[in-house]
Amino acid sequence: MKALALAVLFVLPGAAHAAAVAQGTQPWPNAVVPYQLDARLLKRAGATRSDCIGWAGWREGAARMACRAMAEWQAATGVRFVADAKRLDRLAIVPGDRTEAMPGHWPIGNSVHIEAGATYGSVLHEFGHTLGLMHEHQRPDRDRYLSFAPFLRDDLRHCIGLTAVCRDVRLSFPIVATQMSSAYDPCSIMHYLSNQTPRHREDPRWGRIFTLTGEGEKAHAACLGQFSRMTPRCAEVGQKCAISRDDAAIVRRFQRVAS
Repeated sequence: MKALALAVLFVLPGAAHAAAVAQGTQPWPNAVVPYQLDARLLKRAGATRSDCIGWAGWREGAARMACRAMAEWQAATGVRFVADAKRLDRLAIVPGDRTEAMPGHWPIGNSVHIEAGATYGSVLHEFGHTLGLMHEHQRPDRDRYLSFAPFLRDDLRHCIGLTAVCRDVRLSFPIVATQMSSAYDPCSIMHYLSNQTPRHREDPRWGRIFTLTGEGEKAHAACLGQFSRMTPRCAEVGQKCAISRDDAAIVRRFQRVAS
């Protein structure tokens, strides 16, 4: 999952919940994301078109999840996803060894990579990065709400090798320098789960990388109502069930979606 280790968050004027957007991240022109689905993904889905029309009838897999995620973000934020293979700045949706995305809009090279066996929640999360969001748990106020496990705190201070663990720690967990005026959102789809066992199965300590502080518990209780009709797993910090209200609000403001 993509993260920027050294960045500054912009506070957008008039935003009551101006959550996390990193320095240098650019909005998509006219709040439109041109996309191109990789031919291999379309073939596996049994698609007969190059766009997402009819995606609900496709076979399960990366193409179907990508189209579903784009539809969900579009409905929540008003940002439009339009198939356009000719644009140099198009978002290429391709197979990959990892599920990850470029943050925001770039003049060229925009991409979402989807690994075999990826879950829909992880794909929905990555499209949040595409629309400019960074990880909620990397905000500078996170220590008021989260208490990281001692091993992870130690790794953040001392892990400088080229191992997969060190790479992961450096990319996904350092505090990001920010300017912000929002409340912390434990319900954000851009937050990580405490159980990160799939990242490093060889080390059981990754099964619980943080606990909530007292303030974190209060913040979590305050945001849970929006998911009250969903399954219990959606009540976890780091849920990958749905776009939170604050996720959608910052995207609308950052992408300058017309009211």
